[in-house]
Amino acid sequence: MKKLFTFLLTFIICFGLTSTAYALEEETTQNMSTPRLMVSEAKTEKSVKPGESTTLCVTLKNYSKSKAIYNIKLFVTDDSGDIKPVNSANKYVEKIGVNSTYKWEIELTASSVSQIGEHLLTVSSEYEDEYFNSYSGSDIVRVNVEQTVDLEYSGVILPKTSYADETETMDISLMNTGKSNIRNCIITLENDNLQTGGALLVGEIPTGEQKSTKLNIRVGKTLGDTEATVTITYEDEFGNSYSKQETVSTNITEKPVAQTEQETEEKSKYPLWWLFMIIGLLLGGTVGCIIPIAIHNNKQRKQDELRL
Repeated sequence: MKKLFTFLLTFIICFGLTSTAYALEEETTQNMSTPRLMVSEAKTEKSVKPGESTTLCVTLKNYSKSKAIYNIKLFVTDDSGDIKPVNSANKYVEKIGVNSTYKWEIELTASSVSQIGEHLLTVSSEYEDEYFNSYSGSDIVRVNVEQTVDLEYSGVILPKTSYADETETMDISLMNTGKSNIRNCIITLENDNLQTGGALLVGEIPTGEQKSTKLNIRVGKTLGDTEATVTITYEDEFGNSYSKQETVSTNITEKPVAQTEQETEEKSKYPLWWLFMIIGLLLGGTVGCIIPIAIHNNKQRKQDELRL
């Protein structure tokens, strides 16, 4: 009986020591690796514009192959303050498993004074592992901001009547009334009877500025009412294309017949014929008055001599 008691006591002591050793070993072999939560992909359905919204889809991946992460807080910021989330800029996620991803969709908009071009958004995260160790991280996401594009113009008009084989000129004024610079502005006219010699390149028109140009048009020989389409094409700073069209019309007629060279020479040779005619009439009238007076005076003188 004594031997049995000694055996049991020894067994209990050995078992307790073994369990303590296992516990110590487990504690010393705790997974101390750092789980990495990073942005693996980010894209928007379209560029961000003032007064409009677009969705930014961010894919975050837990790159750890042995640790899940918990109590995750996500938030996005723009240092310029031009881009803002429509709703909350924060997101809570309970867990992202080992080597797993999470997709976060953020609805964004831009302020009315946003700078055009690429903006850098910071996507940040705070999270824990299974041992309640805290971690944090951040990544940069690139988002484009576009502004309104608008072009106004004047002078796209032809005279009501044009002469065949003559040249007409359009004095066109282009005004950039949008908030984005206009690039590669080109004017074309489509009509076989009205020739421009090709497209007219206006080039760049900065926002809020005006540029004037001339479009010379050679009128053809086909007479009658003629219509043509004037097209103005241009691009914004991202290469997006825009166009505006205007229909112009004119009536093409023959040019009035010019005076012959002989008629021109005659007129240049006797430019004051009317003056000579007036002088002749005056001289004739003067002579016509003097002769009767002289005859009357002579007759009166003779009568006076006879009375004496």
